[in-house]
Amino acid sequence: MAIFNWFGVKPNGNTEVTPKEEVSSEEISNPDEVSTENGKDAHENHLITITWGTGLPIDIIFNYIHKNFEEEGFQDALVNCDITYRDAKERIIRNDLEMLFKRIILRYKNDIREIDVNIKNANQAYALAAAGRLQARKETFEEHLLEINEMQSLLEKNDPKMLTMIESYRRGFQKGMAAVAINFIDNK
Repeated sequence: MAIFNWFGVKPNGNTEVTPKEEVSSEEISNPDEVSTENGKDAHENHLITITWGTGLPIDIIFNYIHKNFEEEGFQDALVNCDITYRDAKERIIRNDLEMLFKRIILRYKNDIREIDVNIKNANQAYALAAAGRLQARKETFEEHLLEINEMQSLLEKNDPKMLTMIESYRRGFQKGMAAVAINFIDNK
């Protein structure tokens, strides 16, 4: 009998079909913006697909900049409330971003070199449509490199847009210090 249950078949020969729901881990903040499929509300379909970003390496930088380090800062303050420790951790976060810039720039430069070779080969083979697509991809990569260089410049100037991860760490660290102080006062 257990084998029938595993396949969804009841012993009397009837089959029981249970649709599987597929929901992404992203949350929708405004239900009015939910896309529809075949005229049905996406909530009825239980299928939500959210895509954003370019799907290229530059997205890694954006994700890192907007990463929330608040919980990490809070936990660090519980372990060590020393301000020099906090400052050292902030430098580590900033250095990680700078290294991320370097790694992604190297990746884009490598991809551009490969595209240049492929464009040359496509032109020699008179595959002009392929060469055009490759050229468009190369231009996208070059635009991303310009954007990354601009972000590096903003980071050097300590622009707040580039320091959100450090600010979230600092906020968490301050909350952790407050928790330690409250705990100390309560235990007196």
